[in-house]
Amino acid sequence: MSWNYPEISLEDLMKLVKGFVDMLILTSGHQSSGFPAQWDAENCRKALQWGLFFENVLKSITSSDKYAKSVIELDEAISEMKSNPLFPKGLGSLSSSTLIKGREFVLGHLVDNVTLRDKHLKAILVAAVELGDDVIDIITSKLQKRQSVVSCASALETGLDILSKNIENGCWSKEALAEDGDQTLLSWGQQLVELSTWNNWKSKSVSYFLSKRTMKLVSGASLIFSAPKVQWAEVLKGLHDFSESNGDIFLQKIELLLLGCVASRWTHLVEHIMSVSYNSVTMAEQYEELCKLLLQRSKSLNQHVGTSNSKVEEILEFLTEILHGCVHNLWRIPCALAGAAIPSWSPLFSLYFGEVEKQLKQGPSASRICSTVQDAEETNSGELAERIWGMYAFHVRGFHQMN
Repeated sequence: MSWNYPEISLEDLMKLVKGFVDMLILTSGHQSSGFPAQWDAENCRKALQWGLFFENVLKSITSSDKYAKSVIELDEAISEMKSNPLFPKGLGSLSSSTLIKGREFVLGHLVDNVTLRDKHLKAILVAAVELGDDVIDIITSKLQKRQSVVSCASALETGLDILSKNIENGCWSKEALAEDGDQTLLSWGQQLVELSTWNNWKSKSVSYFLSKRTMKLVSGASLIFSAPKVQWAEVLKGLHDFSESNGDIFLQKIELLLLGCVASRWTHLVEHIMSVSYNSVTMAEQYEELCKLLLQRSKSLNQHVGTSNSKVEEILEFLTEILHGCVHNLWRIPCALAGAAIPSWSPLFSLYFGEVEKQLKQGPSASRICSTVQDAEETNSGELAERIWGMYAFHVRGFHQMN
């Protein structure tokens, strides 16, 4: 036996590894009995602490060449454990190299949970934040990977559904293809393009809202805007006014103000982004729904009174003031943030929507003008479509109504 690490015996370490495996099995979302495994913030925290323990042990063992044989013996013991026919295949990658990244290994299995729900995700985020900033980037990467896989599966499912319906309706018969096959293929292709646009929007949104930078800005915004308006307004006015030399400062000021509008609803915001799903509504239909919403709000200007947050109103009032004559700068802010933070009852919403309308009326070059929304759909894979998706997802699909 070549095990020479003095802090713990190989036998005791393997007992802990087996306990770690039992815990990881529960991350599938089910117990061995078949009943659901309950993952609240406390359980997620304990799981991550398990991962941190193995990180520390393995880093200590691998920190010195004199323990090299101990690492080899540990991997041999783990391989022997995995050779058992009853060992879960989903943990086949377990080794000393995965244990040294214990928290990442745990997060990967928690996020890959088949039954991942909003409550489950919230518990993971709470536990991850409490254990340090370094795991936020890890969980963001895991969520993006999961979202990509889910979106690909969804795209395939949608495509097969369209194909199945066309076959059922006889659209793919030789006669039908001769008469209107091109239009059928065009319609199918358009839906796949719109699905791709939605997928890009959602991926960017998740990446932005869960990034370490954004989380820090949200914390800062909560602190700043907890003070009376006269105080935080004085601080923000003290920053340089917009000019070519300090445009970044101006944009950061806008971003901070918008984050201040959603800071108190942050959990609901993340839950909504993760739960909102694709539906085959064209860009033109989304635009029409937003127009109807804007018209309804204009007919009842006082509808928000008594239901909105006075702090949010103060922030929006200040933001509208500094954006006077330069609302186009909202186009330089992440579309999900602008869509989530600006409520439809705010005058700023009308101004922002006006910028979207301007873009709808111009083509991919300054020399080409599109006269209809349908023509503008040619740019559906670009930022314009994502802007409309952002407004539609938050104002028509329920986030603002829910809050």
